[in-house]
Amino acid sequence: MKISRYDEIARGVNAPIYEYYARKIKKETAVVEGVCLDVGSSGGYLGLALARITDLEFIFLDVSADALESAKLHIIEDGLQERAKTLLADVHCIPLADGSVNLVISRGSIPFWQEPAKALSEIYRVLTPGGAAYVGGGRGAPEMQALIRQEMARLGIEWPEMPGHTGGSGEGGSGHPPQRDYRAILKQTGIPACKATRGDDGMWIHLWKQI
Repeated sequence: MKISRYDEIARGVNAPIYEYYARKIKKETAVVEGVCLDVGSSGGYLGLALARITDLEFIFLDVSADALESAKLHIIEDGLQERAKTLLADVHCIPLADGSVNLVISRGSIPFWQEPAKALSEIYRVLTPGGAAYVGGGRGAPEMQALIRQEMARLGIEWPEMPGHTGGSGEGGSGHPPQRDYRAILKQTGIPACKATRGDDGMWIHLWKQI
């Protein structure tokens, strides 16, 4: 799916999904100030939704320069120039200092990480003591999914298949990454405080760095 089409869907019919997960992340992590890193951010949709309900500052990280151009445009559209910036980089090698980020988030990118254990370890490294990460994928609660599916059908938009794990997806994308056992992957990392959960609203990994 081209960036422009992806962007149109994410900022339009799928906007409630990002609002749903922003509220959930705020509730689950209780991190509402400091620095938030949105990895695999694409156009920044999740971080932008979280910016509306917190005082966090944001770094939108992605390997795609085109995606970050969309994020830059949205930062301006949402009036967040003083609170947000972009970073062209790979989640497997995050160019930030140890303990420099209060919150790490991501929706939809994790199935495409080539080495998820390495990426999760990098995320944990950049977390400040007391910081948290909430990464995974999903399409919101079942009732939300039903409404969005109806709206997509009305607009002639195909409901995309789920790539890579139960409950996780972006708006679309090429390829179908293999299924993964994220609990086993977390064990490989040795991160002491973490959990992976699957439910009606997706698959999510929650990490904490204890003080």
